[in-house]
Amino acid sequence: MRKVTIRTPARLHFALIDLNGALGRIDGSIGLAIDEPNFQIEAEPSNHVQVESVHYQERARGVVERLQAKFGIGGVNLKFRSEIPYHSGFGSGTQLALGIAQSVNLLYDLDLSVTDLARAVGRGGTSGIGVAAFEGGGFILDGGHSYPDQKSSFLPSSAAEQTPPPPTLLRHPFPDWDVLITVPNCTRIAGLTEVNLFQKLCPQPRSTAEQLSHLILLRLLPAIFEENLAVFGEAVNSIQKFGWKQVEIDAQGEVLRETLNFLLDNGAAGAGVSSWGPAIFAFGENLIELQEKTRVYLKRTAAGGTCFITKANNMGAEVKM
Repeated sequence: MRKVTIRTPARLHFALIDLNGALGRIDGSIGLAIDEPNFQIEAEPSNHVQVESVHYQERARGVVERLQAKFGIGGVNLKFRSEIPYHSGFGSGTQLALGIAQSVNLLYDLDLSVTDLARAVGRGGTSGIGVAAFEGGGFILDGGHSYPDQKSSFLPSSAAEQTPPPPTLLRHPFPDWDVLITVPNCTRIAGLTEVNLFQKLCPQPRSTAEQLSHLILLRLLPAIFEENLAVFGEAVNSIQKFGWKQVEIDAQGEVLRETLNFLLDNGAAGAGVSSWGPAIFAFGENLIELQEKTRVYLKRTAAGGTCFITKANNMGAEVKM
């Protein structure tokens, strides 16, 4: 009996670019695939749907049942050896769905592309970073969706399942820089709360998209290509100060903002919030020292939290059969 083992990346979501639509497109995203945290999933064909998971039993079962209904396949036995924390800014929903879908794709010889799988499981309806991270890793820029033809309203990916994944405009290997991830224990924003924030606060001003596009094109991306950590950090810091990213930070409140400021005050060249957080990513010259300072800081706060160092993932999901 065949067995498939899949190890997915996680993703850091740096920003949504255009939540205005004046040019006939909305969304657009930048982000980075990282090695940890990750899903490691072992899958075998079965007559039934069986899931061994700490946090994702029901969600994993739902993904399989959706694939069964669409493709008429049999069951699958899924064992999760590691799991991405949910609603933390790591894109767990997309990696979970694609990890399972790719397992089924290989076990049942469906011969589907990653884009086909994303459509089948309803991912990529706002940001394409998670889909592209799964497919090939690296630093990613996507081109958003035609507005209002492909997508007629401002919604998160979880509420835009009928919208196809956006085109990947750039996927570039990320430099071999350490990434410090800090996750303070604060709000998890998802579901109806997330939908309501999109509906209440969009559209954003056209000037926001123009400013962010300028910053990405002539500051952030050149710094990645030239491997200039200082300029890259400055660009990341600038992104946190306006537009939708400021909305995301404000929605989390003081615990997140104070942790972000602590990282910047203690040696980070650049630090930002991934999606709605609470995961914060930081770059700098001496992240081991900053990690130790951050551990002490988190222990002293009422909320607490965790931190760890990881690297970019420049390959995407790994498959063994």
